[in-house]
Amino acid sequence: MKKIRDTVLALTILVVAPLAKADQHEPPSSSTVELWVCNYQDGKTIDDLRDWYKDVNILSDQMKNGKFRSWLWTPFFVSDLTAADVVVATAFPSLESMGQSMMEFFGGKETGALFARYQTIVDCHGRELWTLEKMRK
Repeated sequence: MKKIRDTVLALTILVVAPLAKADQHEPPSSSTVELWVCNYQDGKTIDDLRDWYKDVNILSDQMKNGKFRSWLWTPFFVSDLTAADVVVATAFPSLESMGQSMMEFFGGKETGALFARYQTIVDCHGRELWTLEKMRK
């Protein structure tokens, strides 16, 4: 599990660092990242997860606090290729923003149904919350 954690941490740093460049603003000194470590349900693939994200993005655009970014990480070279099929990573500007987004996402009827569909695609055996602190520009 330590190897998975170290790999996920390294990926998190690589993914979150360029966030500010997209908005042409300085990044915050820290970010909050939620990680779901998952395996695909029988018969499901990354294409199913990509299709699910199409609907997530539509609903997220309608949320009052849709201020988050998300990535699918597929292992390519890691210490244990059997540990997970995919890591679903979502970055938030702050813990407060994460809480607001999660209350809205998990509290809605449409979003609740969307999360139920997510669970038919992946079986997540790990869920972690990390804070990242920017130490170098």
